[in-house]
Amino acid sequence: MNDTAAARIWNPARVLRVSALFAGRVHADVADYRPTHVVSLLDPAIDPAKVPAFGETRTLQRRFNDGDAPTAFPLTTDLMREIVGFLEDWSERLKAGGDARLLVHCHMGASRSTAVALVALAVAHGESREAVAFADLLRITNKPWPNIHVVRLGDAILRRGGALIAELERYREANPNRLAAYRRLNNRRGLA
Repeated sequence: MNDTAAARIWNPARVLRVSALFAGRVHADVADYRPTHVVSLLDPAIDPAKVPAFGETRTLQRRFNDGDAPTAFPLTTDLMREIVGFLEDWSERLKAGGDARLLVHCHMGASRSTAVALVALAVAHGESREAVAFADLLRITNKPWPNIHVVRLGDAILRRGGALIAELERYREANPNRLAAYRRLNNRRGLA
């Protein structure tokens, strides 16, 4: 997407939404936003009764543990390639002027989903626009903490030479207390 076109038509909130299973938010977001594409990121041990369904919406649902370096059930390169392929399909439809609204969710809407949303924005914006992609992520999310493992794999698959990681590291350095704040919030919610 070139700068002139982006300035005229680009509104990331119209084409991408980050959501969460927590408190049923994903169901409300689906009803409100009516996505055409859903990336559903679940914990491997989720109760089958809590696995969301998205009807006829084009959906990629994958399970892997959160964390910057999970030892059990981590996101693999092959799984990330599937996710990137799905994001490329969404981006191609978007660039062709088609109806393309992506919803990405995980359990809390802060780590895995924001990392995949960042990769989606990097795909949509194209090479050398990683800073713009990260700025758009901040426009559509509230205090994200993108999973660095997910971003690292996305950066490698997209051949961005560490540019996505550099944006994430700058953000983390500028917000050193954010992860601790999320942990305190999740403790209060009884989710830790």
